[in-house]
Amino acid sequence: MIHLLFPIKTFVPYDCYRTIYDIDYQKLYQLGKRILFIDIDNTIIPYDLALPERTHLEFINTVKAIGFQVIFISNNHKDRVKAIATAFAVDYVYSACKPLKKGFQKALALANTTAKGEVITIGDQVVTDILGSNRCQLDAILVKPIKKKNEKWFTKLNRMTEKRIIKRMMKNYPAMALKIMNLRGESFENKM
Repeated sequence: MIHLLFPIKTFVPYDCYRTIYDIDYQKLYQLGKRILFIDIDNTIIPYDLALPERTHLEFINTVKAIGFQVIFISNNHKDRVKAIATAFAVDYVYSACKPLKKGFQKALALANTTAKGEVITIGDQVVTDILGSNRCQLDAILVKPIKKKNEKWFTKLNRMTEKRIIKRMMKNYPAMALKIMNLRGESFENKM
């Protein structure tokens, strides 16, 4: 019922892309973004991968070279998040309780900034990453989940809620709703 507690605009992302690799980070930097809050599971690596692979590490090194500070913000437990963040050599927030504000506030403190316009969140869930970011007045980019098959039961519940949210989004934000559906290979008819 979370989709009924908040205005639909709080679920609308700044933009959406198929993968983290499709985002134009140079353009984001030119627009004044300096800090990336990145979700881990199903955003940068799948749930069933314990540690990042070379392509993941190269990606983070590339965005760091552009000038971005990277902070992982995850609802997952400390051991997993710490191991992955250590492999990437980035700061992190674990057990972030997204969409609550506390995880984002911790990430802002780690970033040592109050300039919310410099931050952009990247995640795969409308209900956690996008809603939480918007509640904290941070821009957020939605990406397609890497692998839904191995998601935990509570994430699967969030996915069902997302479908209802996207259906509601069609009324006032049809372009973004259609973009999300196309990104995920879904059709509006499946949501009626």
